[in-house]
Amino acid sequence: MGRALIIYYSSSVVCGVGTWVESLAQGLDERGWEVTVGLAWGRHFHDPRRIGACRPSLRTCWIDGRTGTEEGRVQAIERTIRRVRPDVVVLTCLDSAFEAVRRLRYGGTKVRLLATNHGNFAHQAASLLERIDVVDMAVCVGRLSFEVMSSGAGAFPPERIRHIPNAVPPPLRAREVHVSPFRVGYAGRLDDEACKRASDLGPFFDALARLSTTAELWIAGDGPQAGAVRAMAAPFAGRVCCFGRLSRTQLYQDFYPCLDVLVSFSSSEGWGLSIAEAMAHGVVPVSSAFSGIHLEGLVREGVNGLVFPVGQPARAAELAAGLFCDPVRLDVLARQAAADIQENYSPARFGNAWSRTLTDCLALPALPLVSQPVSLSRRSRFGLREPQLERIRRLLRRRVPHASAGEEWPHYRCGDAALTERLAREMAVIENRGASSSPSA
Repeated sequence: MGRALIIYYSSSVVCGVGTWVESLAQGLDERGWEVTVGLAWGRHFHDPRRIGACRPSLRTCWIDGRTGTEEGRVQAIERTIRRVRPDVVVLTCLDSAFEAVRRLRYGGTKVRLLATNHGNFAHQAASLLERIDVVDMAVCVGRLSFEVMSSGAGAFPPERIRHIPNAVPPPLRAREVHVSPFRVGYAGRLDDEACKRASDLGPFFDALARLSTTAELWIAGDGPQAGAVRAMAAPFAGRVCCFGRLSRTQLYQDFYPCLDVLVSFSSSEGWGLSIAEAMAHGVVPVSSAFSGIHLEGLVREGVNGLVFPVGQPARAAELAAGLFCDPVRLDVLARQAAADIQENYSPARFGNAWSRTLTDCLALPALPLVSQPVSLSRRSRFGLREPQLERIRRLLRRRVPHASAGEEWPHYRCGDAALTERLAREMAVIENRGASSSPSA
């Protein structure tokens, strides 16, 4: 079919985007594509060796941006694309790739760029729209971002944008049937800054423990709040279990099949992968009303799950306890949850959609040739052009230190504050329209 290069960060070993990359690589490979995953390599936070150890099935190459400069990252992606010679580059979220592709096209290299949007944030959508002149096609995992990026001024035309939700493999084993204990799970990054609201776990289980004396809480995940979560669990020895970071295989073998309910507190989700994985096992989601939940339709209130307002963990506990007291309703929701995932989000459906999308991307008319990128002539404080100075840095092995993974290899950025603000307003309107038209409204 062709060659595809997926560009992916390597700062997080186990995460939703990493699982998506693995599913995409497998799905495309099964349909005749030659897939390579280019892993960002940094001085400290981005280490491709960890990805290789965790996801050994991937065919990978390393994108050496260890000098730590923007010029270094751009040149590293340029070198990788020249080496792999893909027909299409699939970009997850690394911002430096836009300029790399722009330069390559200016130099005569023919390559298509397909940029994905894994979140429902205005700045992510704005970043892709700001680079619409270099992005051949955009693919949104979440429907909210798809709606705002395909409508209004400066939007992607219909032939250049798609909405493709995640793939959810079937269970490896059947869910355990048990009367007691009532077991609630949480699977995700233990973070507040990433909109996961992991700090809600404490008040949630405080409330749940009062409502149900046999309820247990199983937590799978790691992150900045891990210490606080373990401290919260200490008074509930034997009832709150912290498993740390688990692979998808571990989640499928030993975590999801043991649960009755999965709880999620996020304020925003591009597409709730852990929610859907649990649903595939017949685990009922009790989810926050995160941005885009009604528009996406993954969790349908009272049909295949229950929904509570963001920031109200006590209400989540009431809903979970209510299911414990009503096993008939729990079973009805569980059966519908599993059926919905099997019907709508199978790996076969995902692989077919992506293979068609890459084929369509290659069939599109080429974008107009770009003018000379400004970055090629920009001079440093020493009077040298940045590309020349970067070659000297590489020869001398000079490194710029960074304080975080996002500094070392930045994710999507938008320099147009007015565009970001406009999209935030439009997303709010679209979201409110979706909420008012949902069955639970």
